[in-house]
Amino acid sequence: MIAPMLLAAALAAVPAPAPVRAQPLAGVTFDGTIQTVAYRGDRIYLGGDFTHAIDRGGRLVARTRLAAVDARTGQLLPWNPSADARVRTLAANAAGVFVGGDFGQINGVGRDSLARLDPDTGALSPLFKHSIYGHPHTIALTGTTLYLGGTLTLVDNQPRGRLAAFDLATGALLTAWKPQAQNAVNAIAVSGDRLILGGAFENIGNIPGTRHLAAVDAQTGAVRPAFHASVAYTVDNVTLAGGALYAAVGGKGGRAIAIDPATGETRWTLTADGDVRAVVRIGDRIYVGGHFDAICGSDKVGDKGVCKEGSTPRIKLAAVDGAGRLLPWLADANGIQGVEAMAANPALGVFAAGGSFTTINGAVQRRFAQFQP
Repeated sequence: MIAPMLLAAALAAVPAPAPVRAQPLAGVTFDGTIQTVAYRGDRIYLGGDFTHAIDRGGRLVARTRLAAVDARTGQLLPWNPSADARVRTLAANAAGVFVGGDFGQINGVGRDSLARLDPDTGALSPLFKHSIYGHPHTIALTGTTLYLGGTLTLVDNQPRGRLAAFDLATGALLTAWKPQAQNAVNAIAVSGDRLILGGAFENIGNIPGTRHLAAVDAQTGAVRPAFHASVAYTVDNVTLAGGALYAAVGGKGGRAIAIDPATGETRWTLTADGDVRAVVRIGDRIYVGGHFDAICGSDKVGDKGVCKEGSTPRIKLAAVDGAGRLLPWLADANGIQGVEAMAANPALGVFAAGGSFTTINGAVQRRFAQFQP
């Protein structure tokens, strides 16, 4: 029998796995920040602040804050609508591509912060023409409804508490659905007959236990009290995958948190030295993107997010296993902010990252990258 001290020393002597440098799939890149990414079949729709795509030969191709890419080949598609200001969020399904942001016009036609586009031609739909006071941060879709979250306080002069819902077929505002978030809603995930909301809010409808992460009824907007999470800092993104809810969290440092989607109970937490902006899952791996430069050895961080108990370098992107343990996968991005958005396509076995980075592992990769784990 090996003595405990000798066993510990032997384990400590085993070197950590050597980092495996990830190679992004070849494809088009962009000249401005990508703020949002969404898959629809074998297409990737992108929105942000860019005005051009950059093809593999370095040629600039006009794309004004909206673009589409073939997920299989990485090539730019002819889909070419335009927005006159930042696109913050988009979602796509069989009914169309739905975009939200700071814009006042799409394709030169007036649209206040929300629009529907044809997924093949980019043509603007006459539906979803509304007056919105505030900024959309997130869109979620069901088969019948579009849910919008952000800082909005008025839609068509009707008061709203940072959330609104619209009939997907007609584009009409649903007047009865109006939960009240105390501050910005940054993320919405559809979970059966519930919506899981993440954001900067201290509560939903002044109900205790709804700080930063809460569940509401998809039909009535009422808070579902059976879901009770404990998240201390602003939630920037939420993703449901593989039987878990993943929350991307900012604040003092940053965190990726795996949560039981039924109860809100925390399963594990990964702590970084900067904001986590997105989390996606492919197979049994979870990929994390954000503003961080290192993954902390514990949840203890300083006032500016500095890891207090050791760290492992991971710059803007990292991978963990299903238990939240850091993997040797390495796709270091550059920049101060780095990654702003991610999306996954499990059917194709790929995921995409967008942001302000211009390199991955030291090689030129401007603001958009797709990976096949």
